[in-house]
Amino acid sequence: MRPTSSWRMSLGSILFKKVKWQTYLSEAGLFLLVYLLWLFVSVPEWPVRPYVGALGIVVPLITAAFLTLAIRAEMPVSFHRGYLVLSLSFVFWALGHFFRLYEWLLMSQPILPPLAFSLADILNAVAYPFFFVALLLYPEKHRFFPSRFRFTLDAVLSAGVVAVLAWMTIARPALETVGSALRTVVPFVYPLADLVLLMVLFSASLAKSILGRSIFSFGLGLVAFFISDYVYAYQAMIQAYRPGGFESLGWIVGGLAFGLAVAFQAEAPVSFANASDSPEVLAEPAARLQNILPFVLMIALIWFLFMDWQWRGSPFFPGLLMALVLGLGLIVRLGVRAGELELYKYWQLFSALAEPVFLCDREGRLLLANPALRRAVGLNEEEIVSRLLTDFFCGDSVTSDLLSRAAIRPILVEARFCSSGLPCLLSLSPIFLNIRRTLIAGAAYDIHEQKAQQQALERAYHDLQQVSNRLEELNAQLEARVAERTRTLQEAYARLEEQNRMLRELDLLKSDFVSMVSHELRTPLTSLRGGLELLLSRTDVSPSDRATLELMKGQADRLAHFVENVLNLSSLEAGKLSPHLEPVDLALLIQDVLRTFSHVAGVERIQLQLSHDLPLVLADEHFLHSVLSQLLDNALKYAPEGPIWVEADLIRSRVRVRVTDCGPGIPVEKRPFLFERFQRLHASDSQTVYGYGLGLYLARQLLRAHKSDLRYEAPPEGGSRFVFFLQAVQ
Repeated sequence: MRPTSSWRMSLGSILFKKVKWQTYLSEAGLFLLVYLLWLFVSVPEWPVRPYVGALGIVVPLITAAFLTLAIRAEMPVSFHRGYLVLSLSFVFWALGHFFRLYEWLLMSQPILPPLAFSLADILNAVAYPFFFVALLLYPEKHRFFPSRFRFTLDAVLSAGVVAVLAWMTIARPALETVGSALRTVVPFVYPLADLVLLMVLFSASLAKSILGRSIFSFGLGLVAFFISDYVYAYQAMIQAYRPGGFESLGWIVGGLAFGLAVAFQAEAPVSFANASDSPEVLAEPAARLQNILPFVLMIALIWFLFMDWQWRGSPFFPGLLMALVLGLGLIVRLGVRAGELELYKYWQLFSALAEPVFLCDREGRLLLANPALRRAVGLNEEEIVSRLLTDFFCGDSVTSDLLSRAAIRPILVEARFCSSGLPCLLSLSPIFLNIRRTLIAGAAYDIHEQKAQQQALERAYHDLQQVSNRLEELNAQLEARVAERTRTLQEAYARLEEQNRMLRELDLLKSDFVSMVSHELRTPLTSLRGGLELLLSRTDVSPSDRATLELMKGQADRLAHFVENVLNLSSLEAGKLSPHLEPVDLALLIQDVLRTFSHVAGVERIQLQLSHDLPLVLADEHFLHSVLSQLLDNALKYAPEGPIWVEADLIRSRVRVRVTDCGPGIPVEKRPFLFERFQRLHASDSQTVYGYGLGLYLARQLLRAHKSDLRYEAPPEGGSRFVFFLQAVQ
C-alpha cells in the first residue's frame, strides 16, 4: 500500500471510527444550543457578534469537510472521487461565508462603493457546482451506461425546470420591486441554487442507493441553506444585512446536517457487489417515479408559463426559451430511452456470459468488463475500469506488441490471472470503430483442468520412462548374469529362445483369436460339430472310433457352449444384445431344452412339475433357452445323484420357474459370490467336474434383460434351488 493511502486510513481510523453518528448528533445539538443562547444574550450592536456569527457558520462546514476527507479512505473506492468533490464544496461554502464577513466589514467603510459581486459570491457560486458534481459521482445501482446517462439527464432536466419555476416565483417578484441591478440579482441566485440541488438530490435518491437517513440529512441541510439564503437575499436587496443574526441559523443547521449525513453514510456504506445490471427494475416505485418525473415537471412548467402569460398579459420569454431547451432535452431523453432498451439486450448477453469478457483500447486499458471477469480478479467495476490488462495477467503474456497485433487480427495466447494464479486461454479480437480508433474485445477461457491433466500425463509419462529405463537396466543385468552362468548351455538357451518366440507368436495368436472370435470361431465349431455328428451317424464306424468321436463331440459341444456364453456375455455388457420379447410356450421350451440334453449322462433324473393352466410368457425364446440350459447343466454337474425338479406355476400375473437339485448345496460363505464371474466352489484343476464360473452370471444377466432376476434358495431338505419369475401373457 502506498504511504498516502496508509496515512489516509490511519487518519480515518483515528478521527472517525471513534466518533459515531450518535456522538456527532449530540455534539451538533450542543453546538446549536450554545449558539442560540449566544443570540439571545448578545446585543446586535456588539462588535464581536458578526465574528461569532461567521465562526458559527464556518466551523460546521469545515468540520463536515474534514470528516468527509477523514472517512474517504474507509469507504469503497467508488466513493472516493465523490467524497473529495463533496469536501471541496463544504470548503468553498465556508470560505465564502468567511469572506462575506470580511467584505461586509470593508463595505461598512464609507470610502468603498458597493460591489456588484464579490469574492464571497464567487466562492459560494463555485460550491454549488461542486455539490452537484458530488451527487452525480455518487455510485449508482445501475452499471448499464445508457441507464446512468439517462439518470444524469433526468437530474439535469428536473433541476432546470425547478430553476425556471423558482426564478419566476421567488426572484422575479422581488427584483420587479427594487429593480434588476446586478448587485440585487446575485443574492437571489443562492436560494434558486439551493432548490436546484434539492431537486438533484431527489433525483439522485431515486437513481442511486443513498441511505434514507443521509438523504434526509442532506435535504435538511439544503432546506436550511435555502431559508438563510432567501433571508440574506432579501436583506441584501434592501441593504439591511448584518452578520451574526438569526438568519445565520439556516447556514449553521445546514453545515451540521451535512456532517451528520456524511456520518450516516460512513457508518453503513452501500455495496454494489450484487447490484442489478438491468436498466431499471420496473416493479420499483422509485424507478417508475424517476421515469415520469421529468415529464410531470415539464407539464407543470408549461402550465405555469401559460398561466403567467394569461395573468400578466405578456409572455416571459426567458422562461419560454428555457422550456424550449428543456423540451428538446426531453426529446433527447426519449431517444436515449429507446436506445437504452435496444442496447440492453446486448448488455444482458454480455453480462450473462460465464467466461470473463472485457473490452479495452489498443494500449490495454479496460473500458468494460462483465461480472465473470470481476469475480475472477476479485474487484468491482469501478476498480477494474481504466486499469491495464497487465495489472490482471501475470508474466509477459500480455505485452504492448501483443496488443498491437491484436488490434489487426485475432490472437490466442496462454495467460495466468495474477489474483488466483489460474491459467486461461486469452482470446483477443479487433473491433474496428472507424479509421482512427480500434478497440480490442477479449475473453479468458479457464484451462486449469486441461493444464492439470496435461501435467498429470507428463508426470505419468516421466514415471513410465523411468520405469522403462529401470526395466532396461535390470534386463541388461539379468542378461549378463544369465550369459555368464549359462555359457555351457547354449543349445538349451537356443531352444528356450525358440520357445520364447513361439510363445510370443502364440500370444499374438491369442490376441488375434480374441479379436476375431465373434466372427471366426462360431462357424468352425459349428462345422466341427456337424462333421462329428455326420461321422457318428455312419454305421461302419468301429466301437473304439465311435467312443473317440463321441468324446470329441462332447468336448466340441462344451467349447461351443463356452464360446456361446462368452459371446452372449460380451454382447450383453456392450449393449449390443437386447431381448426380443414375444409370447413363448414355456412347456414346449422346457421340452426343447431337455432334447438338447438327451446325450448327457443323468438326463433321466430331470423331472417336470408344470402347472396344467400354465399361460404363455413374455420372453426372448433364445435367452430363456440359454437360462434353462445353464441351470440344468449346473444341476447335472454338481448334483450327480438324486432327482432334479423343474417346476413352473402361475403366481398372480407372473410365472414362477424353479430348478431344484439334491446336491451338496452352496456353503454360506460362498453365496455372496455365487452370481459373479469366474466364481466356483472349487478352483482346483484336478477335479472331475470342470467349468468356467460363467453360467450363473450369464443366466442372471439374461434374466435382468427381461427385467427379472435369478436368486438362490437353500431348501430345508438340502440341495440347491434357483428361482426366477417371468411376465405372463394375459
